[in-house]
Amino acid sequence: MDHRTLKERLAGAFVALITPFDAADQVDVAGLRGNAAWMLTRGLDGILLLGSTGEQVHLSEFERALVLEVGRQQIAADRLLIAGAGLSGTRQTIEETRQAGRAGADVALVVTPSYYQKAMNAANLTNHYRAVADASPIPIMLYSVPPIVNVTLPAESVAALAGHPNIIGMKNSGGDPQMAGLYREAAAGHDFIILGGSAHAAPGFLLTGLVDGVILAAANVLPEAAANLVRAARDGDIAATRRYGELLRRVSETVGRHGIAGWKAGLAARGQVGGLARLPLRNITDSERQQVIAWTNELAAAL
Repeated sequence: MDHRTLKERLAGAFVALITPFDAADQVDVAGLRGNAAWMLTRGLDGILLLGSTGEQVHLSEFERALVLEVGRQQIAADRLLIAGAGLSGTRQTIEETRQAGRAGADVALVVTPSYYQKAMNAANLTNHYRAVADASPIPIMLYSVPPIVNVTLPAESVAALAGHPNIIGMKNSGGDPQMAGLYREAAAGHDFIILGGSAHAAPGFLLTGLVDGVILAAANVLPEAAANLVRAARDGDIAATRRYGELLRRVSETVGRHGIAGWKAGLAARGQVGGLARLPLRNITDSERQQVIAWTNELAAAL
């Protein structure tokens, strides 16, 4: 039995898992089960479902509930299930966190709302997250992912929210060390977990204490590297941290250049179920797929 606190367990390595679809463009339940089971044999501390890489925005309400239900059945209690959540409105986001709680998720990762970008200032984002945290049946994490939603969570909001009893931390998917430092400073004095989402920035951020762990899309292809990266940084092993960080950087620059379709093809190259990305995302060509397979095999052999 794991006697660590939830925050201690969050300071680890997680995959932002893809959502596989079958030939009829339905959620591939068997594929999802198999992918989750395989990931948990690779040393990861848990799985994020319905994150940006999981195409949360492409799934219906029923499909989102199904993915979490299947995931909880597959992810044993000694590993964490993080549920991606967050819609354009606060009321809808609250319902998402309630659904995640009903499905048995341990934490809800709540992305910044972004439809009305010009209105997403520090005051409005703070009010949004406070309302969600007040109503959520499970702890929430703030989620800043400016490369995707073009909204950066201000450090001012983190400072205002870090002490909330139901806000356990945040995911910072940006790669700016200055911003990462501002987040860490904003949370000073609070037991607040920060997870990194950039494979390029992760080694440096881990070694300097700017993040406590990682949630990476690159872990779809190299989950072992993500798990070993966090362990090496925790042990102060700079050489190993750099080695695993370099593998994750390379897989991000090769397989990751094709986005979600690339991560799915890379996961399939590891013997798991990838499938196609949903429109309007572009799927890769046969020649690109062969290239992804070659890159994946080369990098996996270097683990």
